[in-house]
Amino acid sequence: MAVEQHLAHRQAITELERVRADFGTLMATLESAHASNQSIGEAALPLMARFERSPDELRAQLTEIGGRPAEFERVNSRFDNYAAAVNDASALIHSVSSEQDALVRNLDTVSRNGPGVVEKMHEIRLEEAARATFELIATTLDYATPNAEVENIKLRGLIETLRADRGINANMPGEVQALLGAAEAILSTKARIARALMRLTEVPLVSSSANLGAAAENLYRARLDSVSQARTLLAIYAILLLGAAAVIALRLSQSYQILNRVNAELEELNGSLEKRVAERTAELERTLLDLKESEVQLVHAEKMSSLGQLIAGISHEINTPLLYLANNAELIRERLDLVDNFTRRCSAAFSLRPDEFPDRKAYQLALAQALKQLQISVVEDELLASIEEANELLADSCSGLDDLTEMARGLKDFSRLDRSPVESFDVNAGLERSLLIARSALKHKANISKFFGEIPKIRGAPSQINQVFLNLLTNAAQAIESHGEIVLRSALHGENHIAVTISDTGCGISPENLAKVRDPFFTTKAVGTGTGLGLSIVDQIIQAHGGELRIESELGKGSAFTIILPIAASSSVAGPSSDGAGLEADESAAALQHPANLAAAG
Repeated sequence: MAVEQHLAHRQAITELERVRADFGTLMATLESAHASNQSIGEAALPLMARFERSPDELRAQLTEIGGRPAEFERVNSRFDNYAAAVNDASALIHSVSSEQDALVRNLDTVSRNGPGVVEKMHEIRLEEAARATFELIATTLDYATPNAEVENIKLRGLIETLRADRGINANMPGEVQALLGAAEAILSTKARIARALMRLTEVPLVSSSANLGAAAENLYRARLDSVSQARTLLAIYAILLLGAAAVIALRLSQSYQILNRVNAELEELNGSLEKRVAERTAELERTLLDLKESEVQLVHAEKMSSLGQLIAGISHEINTPLLYLANNAELIRERLDLVDNFTRRCSAAFSLRPDEFPDRKAYQLALAQALKQLQISVVEDELLASIEEANELLADSCSGLDDLTEMARGLKDFSRLDRSPVESFDVNAGLERSLLIARSALKHKANISKFFGEIPKIRGAPSQINQVFLNLLTNAAQAIESHGEIVLRSALHGENHIAVTISDTGCGISPENLAKVRDPFFTTKAVGTGTGLGLSIVDQIIQAHGGELRIESELGKGSAFTIILPIAASSSVAGPSSDGAGLEADESAAALQHPANLAAAG
């Protein structure tokens, strides 16, 4: 048995003896204070605190002794009775202490203020009231003594008499009422103190502590008996253990020999296994390399497909202004022929010289005839209207050239032909350029609504981010069956990110497909119309920029794709489009800006 358990038993018994002694001391202190009409004082506070702490300390000591559950249950039952007795006694002690303090304060009020009240009554000639007040003071002080002969009925009668006195109520009600209140408090407080002291003597603290001590002693004895039995069993187990150890040693020797043979066989197998593992690893590496090459080729095919659609759409957009530029040029040439003819006639008319005619009258007649022909030419050829129409055609042609210039500038800005791979990028401008490039795919499918917020420029790869916007816009157009709406929004997302949302009113994505749309090669399009790499590439580019792609969709109502990008560049910006598609788009944009190619694009 451990030394700690012996010490716990001894401390528990000592604690119970001390508690009984503390309780007796507290009872004597309370009775002495009551007999002398004094406060309990602060000297008893540490004793009261130690008395109240005793259940907690005893519980820890009894737990340290230990024992079987049945034995410990009896101790717990006795302990609960003891703790209840301590709590009851503690509550009564605090009550008596509080009541005794109140009694002392009220006695002090009566003895200190009473003579002054009586003297003031004499001054205002309330002699009968002064006599009754003096008798009240003397009776109250006598009632408060331990062996008082005054009955409380007499004291209560004096209080009622003074409270009903009209002279007192008219001249000095406040002072007398304070005195009467103190006397009433003394009357009730003394009775309560007496009852509480009587109840304290009835608290079974001594008997419950004795019962708990006996239960603790029994627990300790039972613990000693169990330790003795345990030692006997331990000796028997030790003998059996020695026998078992001998058997185990024999078995271990035999097992050791078997293990040696097995180890030799394993070493031989391990040599051949390492060779096979090396061969298998080399084969897997070759397979992995082939898969990576296949993935690169498929990604390249997806980029080329997007590029083909891009060039076809731009060619269609360029063809329209080229056609009306050619028509306008032909019409302007016809108007210029009329102007040229008129100019020649003017030159011939104003080239006439007087010395070429026989007389001045003939010269004037020829000049007048030439001017008349000029006037007829102006009217018949509608020269002024032709010049005005030519001016309008030139203005229309300038507008068409502006459209072509804007298209070329858009291609150049979209591809970032003359800029570094990672730079400061205006997201709103990138969205505008992407809309311009995708205009041919969008204008017959959807109305475009733009809600661009004030957002800072971000650091990233412009060609890759533009590829993301273009892929999502193309997907949105393809999701709309007849005609719908595409909404673009941009805004700040927290302090360090921006968010771009591209939503459509298309067919939407079913819940079972929503979790798979980011997977490579997954597509809901018909066979031969898609590789299933568009959203996969978009997701990879956004992740390479340190961003996130969020997809929300409801079947039959539409989808919303939200791109969240950091304002500062990610150190891993090298998305899947950096190895081919960006270059191809740049080369195509440069080629389309050449005038000869612009004419052939339609």
